[in-house]
Amino acid sequence: MPKSVKKNFAYNLLLTLSKYLFPLITYPYVSRVLGVSNIGICNFVDSLIDYFVLFSTLGVGSFGVREIARCKSNLERRNKTFSSLMAINFVGTIIAVVVLVLCTLYVPSLQVYRDFLWIGLVKLFFSLFLIEWLFEGLQEFKYITLRTIAVRFLYVVGVFAFIRSPDDAIIYYALTVGSVFVNALWNWNYSKKFRTFSLSQVSFRIFILPVLVFGYYRMLTYMYTSFNMVFLGFCSGDKEVGYFATATKMYSILMGVFTAFTNVMVPKVSELLSDGNREKIQKIADDTFNILTIVSLPIIIACLFCADEIIFIIAGNGYEGAILPFKIVIFLLLIIGMEQIVIQQFLMASTSNKSIFIVSSVGAVIGILGNIVLTTRLGAVGSAMSWGLSELSVLVVGMYLVKKILGLVFDAKILLKNIGWALCYLPVPIVFSCYLEVPYGLRIAVEGLLMACIFALINLKFNKNELVVTELRKMMQKIHFGKSR
Repeated sequence: MPKSVKKNFAYNLLLTLSKYLFPLITYPYVSRVLGVSNIGICNFVDSLIDYFVLFSTLGVGSFGVREIARCKSNLERRNKTFSSLMAINFVGTIIAVVVLVLCTLYVPSLQVYRDFLWIGLVKLFFSLFLIEWLFEGLQEFKYITLRTIAVRFLYVVGVFAFIRSPDDAIIYYALTVGSVFVNALWNWNYSKKFRTFSLSQVSFRIFILPVLVFGYYRMLTYMYTSFNMVFLGFCSGDKEVGYFATATKMYSILMGVFTAFTNVMVPKVSELLSDGNREKIQKIADDTFNILTIVSLPIIIACLFCADEIIFIIAGNGYEGAILPFKIVIFLLLIIGMEQIVIQQFLMASTSNKSIFIVSSVGAVIGILGNIVLTTRLGAVGSAMSWGLSELSVLVVGMYLVKKILGLVFDAKILLKNIGWALCYLPVPIVFSCYLEVPYGLRIAVEGLLMACIFALINLKFNKNELVVTELRKMMQKIHFGKSR
């Protein structure tokens, strides 16, 4: 792996982990102070606002990363791209703001959330100025990481300083929105180093169609991801939303590790596709698929056996309804991880807009049908099942299209081999579940340590994955050097 990619991956991994780890610091406290219903309200409203943000940005985020990466060395072309995408985003934001105001005022089922929605309006408008796509396209991951961690640190301080009782739910949501506001102002000011905005450079004709196509993909993707939260809130109530939000909390943190790697690789894959280097592209596909299965399978096993303990540590008593959804959702670590390789790393980088349209349409149809059939009957459990089915369908269709368009093949032998190695981890959680009674925190720590040792043994002595072996040896050398000092 090139040094620049490793460096960017490290920064993006730190960024992605901070996105989830900082809330994980606050979530056990907030969930106990606010209670499951208030947690459900905050997550329901935020998911609804995210839907409007999604509409306002269309496909600017995903498309912008690709286009800025392609013209990062050409300032004139970069300024034209930036100005055009910002203008499109501005028009979408104004329309979204108007629609949200009308819904807040006149939709009866939203009246109870009116105060929260007015605060969410700030998030909707200032998301226009986040422009993360500019920095990702330029691969300015160091700046993004340091800025985000600073803002999230202030957010954590604010939560512990101001959230004292269940009545503080609206303050909690205001702090969440406030972090977006600060990031947006900071980004916009810093971005002046890399771009110039000018109305004279705006070209709707060139950019509007691909932005709409990418936006359509994102909207349909939302129909089988975050939309679950919104649908669940309307059909089952705030408590079920609280269960589902808690069930997805740990999954989101774990998935963030692989997402960090995928985001870093998109610009690199775009460059290789432009050069026509199919051999290196296949090598990237094989390596990322191998790493995903090596890492995700033992984590899934550990989470299945420790689900009760994990939910209790994250949220405390009263969240038992999140345990079964969590057991279902954790399988998405493998499914969505593979999906990110197929779609975000390759299909999006290939500029095949038709393929993006197809996979997103399939996922949306399955997701909507799943919500209608399962979520309305089973609440948070049905929502988790619906999400899983839609993501699986997207993965299957995406793999077919990647093979057809790019000629890339994901070797099933890699998956089968790593499933075989994953069976070596099973004795650890089985022994703890059936024969030992250990306090929650200690059990997770000891199991994690033992499984990490098994992971190192398998990949250093038997499986001998090149990337894993290299990184593990570096870690061992650092530990040895530290001891010798």
